[in-house]
Amino acid sequence: MPRIQIIIEDHVVPQLLTSAIEAYEIQHKAHNKGKANHRLETYGLLWGYALPARGDVPVRLVAVLATVETSALRKQDSVQPDSDSLLMKRDFFREYWPQLELIGTFHSHPYDNLTEVNQNKGWRGSGKKNGKGDFAYWPAFHKDVCSDIDELAHLVITIAELGRKGTACPERLSGNEYFTGFVLTAGTRKLWIKGYCTEKVMPVFDKHGVDSGDLRTQNNNISYQVQEDVFLGIPTVEQRFSSKILRE
Repeated sequence: MPRIQIIIEDHVVPQLLTSAIEAYEIQHKAHNKGKANHRLETYGLLWGYALPARGDVPVRLVAVLATVETSALRKQDSVQPDSDSLLMKRDFFREYWPQLELIGTFHSHPYDNLTEVNQNKGWRGSGKKNGKGDFAYWPAFHKDVCSDIDELAHLVITIAELGRKGTACPERLSGNEYFTGFVLTAGTRKLWIKGYCTEKVMPVFDKHGVDSGDLRTQNNNISYQVQEDVFLGIPTVEQRFSSKILRE
């Protein structure tokens, strides 16, 4: 079956990258005399539209806008959005911008340096081995916030500081993650963008199973599963960052 495609439109990319860079580099204070922190995680929502599968063409989740959760509790190793804020934004868009849907989430993974990223494979979603972290959160988000939508996109934006200004051209991730993301250099920063998807899986009933007419039973058996084998398309990453390197 063809991979679900996550397509990030050109003008969304700076929204994603600058929110991750700001949380990483800029000191954050709760008040003027409070302790400042940086290298924090950040969190936001993706808005756009979903195109259903047709023939050989897979499901496409197209992001045309990103919003940052300013109320999220941000730490250096975690970020926790406020559930009331998520629901408020979802309902606000439904009322005033009904042409846009909440199609996913994004959050950042900050690391001190390239060595830490490579050691921890920090460009990947967290918690796959222990059933916690991102791999637990994404299905829960899908169930609690967007249970009426079949697929949602989720982006991990990883950032680390380089020892000096880099000049590497953008490229896709290596190995079996090739189609799922990119790695790029922006000044003294290294950034990774990797995509995931959650899918709504309906229960299947046969003649020996539960009565398929019992909607309550069906709803209780709906599951939300993380799909790793996706295609992430961000044409502007390769075009803009490669041309910047060539000009220099």
